[in-house]
Amino acid sequence: MNKFLVSILFSLIVLVSTNSPKEVSAREITNIQWNKSVAKGKKLKKFRETVTSPALGKKAWKITLLPGDCGRDKEGDYSDCKNNGRDAVVGHGGGDRARSEYSSDKRYTGEKWISVSIYLPNDFKSVEPVSTSLFQIYEWGKTNQQRHPRMMLRVKNGVLEPRYFPVNGRDVSGKINKHLFIDDMRNKWTTIIFHTKMGKAPGEGFSKMYVNNILYNEYNGRTGYGGQFFNKFGIYHSWISRWNDAINGEYPTQVVYYDNLFRTNKKEKLLKLIQN
Repeated sequence: MNKFLVSILFSLIVLVSTNSPKEVSAREITNIQWNKSVAKGKKLKKFRETVTSPALGKKAWKITLLPGDCGRDKEGDYSDCKNNGRDAVVGHGGGDRARSEYSSDKRYTGEKWISVSIYLPNDFKSVEPVSTSLFQIYEWGKTNQQRHPRMMLRVKNGVLEPRYFPVNGRDVSGKINKHLFIDDMRNKWTTIIFHTKMGKAPGEGFSKMYVNNILYNEYNGRTGYGGQFFNKFGIYHSWISRWNDAINGEYPTQVVYYDNLFRTNKKEKLLKLIQN
């Protein structure tokens, strides 16, 4: 009888775990738990696919963003499709945006080592002057002042570069040592490593971006408002109204592949996880 009850209990545990509403992370791709971000009502509901090629190991993630495919939060009234007029920084609380993006579950503080590998297909087309972000460090705190991106890895002038937000609504480029050109990223994997320390005091924080062990970009100074931080990956478009059909033609679908989405406390541990 006891064995029978144990068998039933085990079956129930398996059933609950396999039907969990949370997004399940693939250990070979990431050590972080990810959930869809602002995705309710999107046309393409399954905008993340697990693929075997291109992949650094056995699998990678393919992210697709259809033109203007915006959604909204499950809770609250924030929407990428509609302006609710309550954003203190840019004068609106949404609208003029679209994304196929995931946010990490667990928040953190202090010093971290973070990696992301990105593969751009040959037919990847920029939507500049629309702002496009492919990875973010985001702050979440008790006040609206703390709830903003602190680093966005953005496509700008044909370059993928970090933009830092030490003050809400204003971004800076940091010290650029080398450019990561979009054209050099096509049809191959590019692994980017961030070494960051998030801090409120002007001299406390820093962020360094490495590619192939070469320091491409560095920023020193205030990196937050005292809140906790998390990461986002995927394609995020803002200020879509900047696109002018008469000049840029048909708005393109974008596809980006991701791998090596890892975050650790130590560099040595991160390097052991990264697949080359």
